[in-house]
Amino acid sequence: MALNEKDALYMEQHELRQQTRAAIAGKYEVLKIRTCLPGPQYKTFPSYSGMTPEAQAQANRCNAQNTLRVASYWSRGRWFPATGRTYETLGGMIWSKEPESDIQPKLEYLIDNADGTGCGLREVAQKTTDRVVSDARYGILVDMPAAPLDDNDDRVQLTRAQNESGEFLPKWIQYNADQILTPRVNGGSCSIDEIRLIEVKSEPKGEFDYEDKIYTRRLIVIGGVYHNQLWDDKDNMVSDIIPIADGSPLKEIPFQFFGADDNSPEYSKLPLYDLANSNLGHFVLDCDNRDNLHYHGQGMTVVSTDMDKDAFDEMNPNGLDVGARGMNMLAQGDKVEIIQIEATGAIPAEMIRDEDRMVMSGAQIVKPGGSTETATSKRIDANASMSTLKRMSYNVGDGFTQLFVWTAKFLGEVSTSTYKPNTDFITDDLTPEMINAHIA
Repeated sequence: MALNEKDALYMEQHELRQQTRAAIAGKYEVLKIRTCLPGPQYKTFPSYSGMTPEAQAQANRCNAQNTLRVASYWSRGRWFPATGRTYETLGGMIWSKEPESDIQPKLEYLIDNADGTGCGLREVAQKTTDRVVSDARYGILVDMPAAPLDDNDDRVQLTRAQNESGEFLPKWIQYNADQILTPRVNGGSCSIDEIRLIEVKSEPKGEFDYEDKIYTRRLIVIGGVYHNQLWDDKDNMVSDIIPIADGSPLKEIPFQFFGADDNSPEYSKLPLYDLANSNLGHFVLDCDNRDNLHYHGQGMTVVSTDMDKDAFDEMNPNGLDVGARGMNMLAQGDKVEIIQIEATGAIPAEMIRDEDRMVMSGAQIVKPGGSTETATSKRIDANASMSTLKRMSYNVGDGFTQLFVWTAKFLGEVSTSTYKPNTDFITDDLTPEMINAHIA
């Protein structure tokens, strides 16, 4: 088994996230995953032994025409941006007020540069809440770069300029859901024994070219000591570092999970999946409807005549003219008529029902629930009937509190810092009917 091998549970969750993200992004991304949607079924004409050239040419023409019909089917559809607009609304509700923050002096550098790339605490928090809403999973690793080695392989004493530059301060390294493989948890203590993270690094491949190489970051506790290992795509170990915090090795993995249900390593239910699933179904119905409109909106000209082909061609040398002002020469008693498929209202009616379902799915995220939180949730003092959106906001705040603890420990401090995103939403005082209208 390779270090970066993905198990069945990961692949199942990845597919759900992929559909949800596509629904948030819109038609351009939806068309990339159309193989998972119930598209049109047109017959494919295969080749077989003894097939005549004429039959093969006919089969090729039919296959080419059906391929074009499939492409036209998807291109006619119009995307209804319910999932994307709801996603933006939920994020807007959380960030309608600035977070409550209390950062102790030695950790204030995080406000301007939390991840070592110039993203401050607010940007990291906003990205975290966005990913929890869309993916129901995110992770942040607290890591502190070690001082460089001297000629005797001893750590050099950092200069004042190096200390003030922030180069060797603890950093919050972010990982999206696709990078986090299913962790290994000790069943007895529920502690995390191993986490594997996928990292892609762009490395030079010549003077002007670069190539992406896949590495696996393996965070593991061995003999009660935390190791931060890096492995290449051939499962060869590149490095094995034992981070030191407050003068001694860590005994736990300083990696914080963020989820929609709670901040445990378990997969949370995707809050937007039901809405996204209805949205994708609505798009297929729109494609069906427009495909139907395309065919029943065009009439087929039918000519009834006793003339043979030579007589007809003589009277109509340019062939049958089916234009709006077309002129055709026919014999007495001949007839020309337009046959047109009758339109049906079944598909548009179902689309309206889907739109109602989407409103209810989106509104449900900000409505208080009736069930209690899971046992692994850290917000034991919160109202058990809180809405999904409020619970996600609390989870981010709780996760950041733990990140401050690890960051302070690397610096030899005890954390008193907090950063709590807004949980006071406009929907808190609305009736269910008003919430539905707000989401609609």
